[in-house]
Amino acid sequence: MAFDVERQIQQLIGIYRQGFEEVLRIIVEKDAKGQWTRYHKDLMLDIQAVLRQLDQHADQWIAQTVGQSYSQATATTAAFLMGVGIAVAETPEFAQVHRRAIDVIAQNMSGNLRDATQFVGRQTQDMFRRVGLEATARKYAAGATVRDMKKEVIRRLVDQGQTAMIDRAGRRWRLDSYAEMVARTTTREAASVATLNTCREFGLDLVQISQHYPTCPLCAVIQGRAYSISGEDKRYPRYTDEVRIPKHPHCRHSVHPYVRELDDNAAAMERFSNQPPPPQSEAEMQAYKDARDKVTIATNRKRAREVLLSENAPMVEKVKAAERLKKTYEKAGTRPVGRDAGMIKQYEAYIDSLKLGKVVDINSKTGIITIEGRSVPRKAFPDAVVDLKHESGKIIQRRYFGHDGNARLDIDLTDHNKPWSHETLHVHEWIDGKRTKKWRKPTALEIELVNDL
Repeated sequence: MAFDVERQIQQLIGIYRQGFEEVLRIIVEKDAKGQWTRYHKDLMLDIQAVLRQLDQHADQWIAQTVGQSYSQATATTAAFLMGVGIAVAETPEFAQVHRRAIDVIAQNMSGNLRDATQFVGRQTQDMFRRVGLEATARKYAAGATVRDMKKEVIRRLVDQGQTAMIDRAGRRWRLDSYAEMVARTTTREAASVATLNTCREFGLDLVQISQHYPTCPLCAVIQGRAYSISGEDKRYPRYTDEVRIPKHPHCRHSVHPYVRELDDNAAAMERFSNQPPPPQSEAEMQAYKDARDKVTIATNRKRAREVLLSENAPMVEKVKAAERLKKTYEKAGTRPVGRDAGMIKQYEAYIDSLKLGKVVDINSKTGIITIEGRSVPRKAFPDAVVDLKHESGKIIQRRYFGHDGNARLDIDLTDHNKPWSHETLHVHEWIDGKRTKKWRKPTALEIELVNDL
């Protein structure tokens, strides 16, 4: 059976996704009792064990996949060269060259993935610390603190994806997406290095970059051109680090042996390889953008479905995910179909059943629901946030609901036409199902909560 690199990559993605679900399961199932410090330390021990297991699974995957990707490209390149009558040079040291190349690529991938899990461990630890500090600032009762903070931890894990990894370029990735990016980049790098080394082993110094339409600006300047591996063939530009394939995480380009003697248009290829690249057409740039937009939409739909189908995701995250899923269809200009249509309809019906009033917006990023009317109801879903929009178009109140779905805190942004007795920005707490008449000034944290208004 031929080696299926895509199947292997999907397997690695599944490993990291299961790891994240396992972290969520541990937090959901662990009793929220006792002191927060002890609780979160015990949790971190369990989470670190999951992350170590991820590293072990990744190392097993790397040991199996990187070598196979390299060997497959070596075999393909060698078969082509022998097929056109180029004999391999008897150079035993090339076996060591191939082995060293595989080892270096595998070690680099292992290091990248370990960096990611360590980053997640540190981020999770920091998240526990921040949640604890914020809870203290809100002065929760000791008995409710751990339960509330547990809910907050789960919300942030699902919302921000404590799967997040920031790479050297400052890009933020989910852990499973980062693992996928590293896997795709590494397997393509393994194939490219294998092709280059096999060409050198056969005494061939020329390679050619594949050509694709549409392509990105980075790849447009190198695709289709022939290069000299060593730089000794002065008829062609040298294959340098600036040319090296893959150019970026989504790169489709590959490198192949180029035999000048077999090219009927060798002179034209030589000229093309040395001339400045022509500017990309507007049509190609738009086509590439459209293609990337389709990928983004597909990715966003996949992630929304993961949350909607998760047994551990809080309701507020499911509402946000349903809204994100709906917006992907709006952006594409199509109607939801199949299971997606059913899930979106299900959550729209759920919001309607809460009788919140006239819902005019659900923020797909924050989950904040905006309604028009005279007041916000006392009950919603657990951990909901509802904004009340005045007929003037301004938000005059933001209500926070507790983990039981009951109103917990109102941040009012109006003086209720009584400037002599109310500040414009003030807070009313809810105690035993009733809103306190006495208002207070907001804390610094509460002011931060309405910075977007």
